[in-house]
Amino acid sequence: MFIIEEKIQFKGLTNNITNLRIWLPYPANDDWQVVNDFVLSGPLKNSFLVDKEYGNRIIYLEAKDKQLAQDASSVILNFKIKRRESKAYLNSAVNYKVMSRFLKADRLVPVNGYMKKLAKDLTKDKASGLEKVRVIYDYLIDTLDYSKDNPEICGIGDSYLTLKHKKGICTDYHSLFISLVRSLGIPAKFEIGFRLPEGIPEGRLNGYHCWAKFYLKDKGWIPVDISEADKHPERRDYFFGHIDENRVHFTTGRDIRLKYAKASPFNFFIYPYIELNGRQFKDMDIEITYKEVGDEKNI
Repeated sequence: MFIIEEKIQFKGLTNNITNLRIWLPYPANDDWQVVNDFVLSGPLKNSFLVDKEYGNRIIYLEAKDKQLAQDASSVILNFKIKRRESKAYLNSAVNYKVMSRFLKADRLVPVNGYMKKLAKDLTKDKASGLEKVRVIYDYLIDTLDYSKDNPEICGIGDSYLTLKHKKGICTDYHSLFISLVRSLGIPAKFEIGFRLPEGIPEGRLNGYHCWAKFYLKDKGWIPVDISEADKHPERRDYFFGHIDENRVHFTTGRDIRLKYAKASPFNFFIYPYIELNGRQFKDMDIEITYKEVGDEKNI
């Protein structure tokens, strides 16, 4: 079990504050992750929103009072999390309306044209859905290079850009994967959170991590972590069908719409979004830390 703390420290707040609004992703509760003892500290009252497309829970804070907004120099959230290894999961209670969303394109994740042609060419000799997806998984590992060297390419999650430059990080690997898999008529979804460093009982989380899942009727949702498989070749087979417990999941999906926000939809949602007097506010420090507690690490 882990304790996660996220602290958002605002900088440069002016006296001329008429409205302060904050949106924070709330950690997912699902079959692989249980969240307990959630506490949000700060002077602002909070409520929960749910995005209609994916069901993500979102913490919403608002201050219209000038003094209250100025007193909100920081927001801190704490929670305990229990995780277990994620693997193929067949759920008989399938929501087909939600499932249909995982066949459609996102703004940067196309599912037709060249993507469809490439997917069909790669999988033309394979009969089953599982075999087809495994070909795509292996193709991406063999074709892409894990790289953070160019922020105009890496980390955007643009399928065509990734295919053109043959490099990227987790966002890019899994965006291209989802494009190709959906192009075959197989539902696939994007999940994002943070990795918890294995063997290090406490520390700071310095960057997000994402992965994907695809759906087959006879097997359910099957997880993949392609960028981790590329970085760790000895775990190539493992990360096709499994995801280790050393991570925390926050949100699902792309093009996330935040209720009341002027700037949505968002490419993906993992960090706080803030509006000050109707405009996006970026002058803040975000620190996310974790600590393993007790002997019970998994669900």
